[in-house]
Amino acid sequence: MASENPTDITKQRELKHPRGAEGENSFETPSKRQKKRNKYQAFEPEEKELLKKYETCESQARKVLNRTYDKLFDDLSQDDTQKEINYLKRRLISLKKKTSLDPIRIGFLGRTGAGKTSLLNAILGKKLFLPVSGSSVCTSCVVQVNTSRTDQYEATIHFLTDDEWKEELKNLVEILSKNGHDDDDDDDDSGCVNDAIEKLRALYGEGAEEQGYETLLHTNLQVTVPTKRIIAIKAQEAKELSHKLDPYIRVRDEGTDQLWPLVKYAEVTIPGSEILPEGIIFLDIPGTGDFNVKRDEMWKQSINTCSVIWIISDTERAKGEKIQAKLLEESIKAFPGGVCTDIAMVVTKSDKMDLEEYMMYVPLENEHDAILERNQDIKNKKERLIKEKLQRKLPPDSEVLNKPKLVYTVSAREFWDPRHLSLEETEILELRDYLRMIYLKEKQKLVKDYVTEVWGIHRLAKNYGSEPQLERNDGYRGYHKTLKAVCLKDGIYASRRFARIDFNESLAKPIYDKVGSIFGTASKVKGQGSYEQMKTILMEGIENEVKNQMFEKAKSKMEFQFRKLQSEILEKLKEKISIVFNLVFLRQERAAIHLADIENECKEIHDIYFKLHYDYSQKKIPIP
Repeated sequence: MASENPTDITKQRELKHPRGAEGENSFETPSKRQKKRNKYQAFEPEEKELLKKYETCESQARKVLNRTYDKLFDDLSQDDTQKEINYLKRRLISLKKKTSLDPIRIGFLGRTGAGKTSLLNAILGKKLFLPVSGSSVCTSCVVQVNTSRTDQYEATIHFLTDDEWKEELKNLVEILSKNGHDDDDDDDDSGCVNDAIEKLRALYGEGAEEQGYETLLHTNLQVTVPTKRIIAIKAQEAKELSHKLDPYIRVRDEGTDQLWPLVKYAEVTIPGSEILPEGIIFLDIPGTGDFNVKRDEMWKQSINTCSVIWIISDTERAKGEKIQAKLLEESIKAFPGGVCTDIAMVVTKSDKMDLEEYMMYVPLENEHDAILERNQDIKNKKERLIKEKLQRKLPPDSEVLNKPKLVYTVSAREFWDPRHLSLEETEILELRDYLRMIYLKEKQKLVKDYVTEVWGIHRLAKNYGSEPQLERNDGYRGYHKTLKAVCLKDGIYASRRFARIDFNESLAKPIYDKVGSIFGTASKVKGQGSYEQMKTILMEGIENEVKNQMFEKAKSKMEFQFRKLQSEILEKLKEKISIVFNLVFLRQERAAIHLADIENECKEIHDIYFKLHYDYSQKKIPIP
C-alpha cells in the first residue's frame, strides 16, 4: 500500500507542479503560455532573486568593459609591436565576446530498455512525449531536448551524410557476419544483431541482412532522403509534435518511408515551463554500451560534451551489470577535460520487484516498505562502489567526491500512476531539484569567473597606463633590481641576496599536481598484466615484439609524451607570466604610453567584484 492516497498525491502534484506530471494546462493557447512564461519561472522565489542579482552584476560588468574598451582601443592600437599592448587588446576583445552561459548538457547513458526515455519524459512532465522502449518500440538515434521561451514545439531532424551511411552500412554488415562466431555472445550482442537486421530491412527490404556490403552499397534505398539532409518540424502542442517526430526517432518494422535508420540525431525544443530552467539540454542516447562500434563511438563523443552524466540502469540489472562499469569508467575519463563536473547513477523502475520472493529473506509488512528497503540497499552498495572508483581516478579535492548523494532510485510508472510510492519517494522531483541546483551553481561560477577576469584586466590596464609608486623597504635593498632581473629572465633568477627565484615553477605547481594525480598512475602499469589481457586477441607475430620489450618501450614513450606535455604547458605559462609581470612591474623602465583614464571603471568593477564574492556568496548553494 502507498503511504498516501493516490488521489491526494495527484492533487498535491497539481498544486506544487501545475504543469508537470501531465497536469500541465494542455489546453492553453500558445499566446497565453507566452504571456505567463519568464526566464526563471522554474525556480523558487529566493533562487529567482539570486539569479537576477547575478544577471545584473554580469550586465553591469559588460557595460563597464565596453566603456573601457572604447576608451582604450585607440591608445592600444598605436603600437602593435609590444607584446604587452597586444595582450591587453586580445584580452579586452575576448572578454567582450565571451558568452553569457554555455548550455548545461545532461547525458543519459544506459543500455536499451534501461528506462532512459521514460525517465526523461517524467522529468519533462510529459508522459509519452518521446517513444519509450517496449516489445517493438525504442529510440533509434540521439535526441537532444531543451526548453526555450518559444511559443511552440519544434524539432530539427539531422540525417547521415552519404559517407557516414557507408560507414554505418559497413558496420552493420560486419555485426551480422560475426553473429554466432563470438565465444562471448550475450544479450548485448544479440540486441546489436537485431538492430542491424531491422535497419537493413527498413531500407533495402526483406532478406537484406543476407546480402554483402558491396551488394547493398549498389542497391537503391527504398526511401527518399531529403536533399539538404535536414527536416524541420513545428507544432502547437506536445502530442502533435510527438506524432510528427515518431517516424524519425522510433524503431519501426512496418510502414513506408522508414527514414529512422538514416537519422543521425534530433534536436527538440519545447516551450519553457515551471519545471526546468532554460539552458539545460538533455541528451537521450540510444543503446549506450550495446557494443555496437558506431554506437560506442557516438556515446563516447557525447560524453565529452556533457556537464553532467547520468548512468541509467534498471533495478533488475543494477546490482551487477558490466555495462555500468564500462559507462562509469568512460564517464570518469571526461572529468580531466573540464567539461564534465558532475556524475550520478539513476536506477530506474524502482517499484519493480517480486514481493513474495523478497519477503522470503526479509520479513516486512507490505510492498511499500519492501521497495524502499530494497532501494536503499541498492543505493548503499552502488554509492560505495562509485565513490571508490572516483577516489582512485580523481584528485582528492574534486567537488563530486563531496556530494551527499551519488545514486537515485526512481520510478516513472509510480510518478504517473501512484500505487505503492508517494510522489517524493519516486525521486523524480528530487532530480528536478538537482537540475536547478546544477544550473544555479554553474551560473554563479560563470558570473564570478567573468567579473574576476574583467577586474583583473582593468587592474593591469590601469597599472600600465599610470606612473608607478613602488615603495622600498630599507631592509630589502636591491629588491627592485632583483624583481627587474626576474622579469627580464622570464621569471627565473638566482640572486646572491635571495634564494633562487622561480615564479614559473611556483605558479605551474597546481597544474603539475593535477596532471600527476590524473595521469601519474599510467606509468605504474606493468607489462605482464597488460599482456595477459591482450594475448587472446593479438596475432602470434606480436610475441617477437614482446620479447623486444614492446611494453617497456610503450611505457617509456608514454612517459616522454607526459614530460613533453608538461614542458609545453610550462612554456606557455612562462610567456603569459612574463607579459603580465611586465605589465605589473616594469612600467617605469620605458617611455610612457598614454592610456585614457579608467579610474572610474576600475572602481565600478571593484565594487561589483566584492558584491559578488562577499555579499551574494553568503547565500550558499547546496551541492546537488
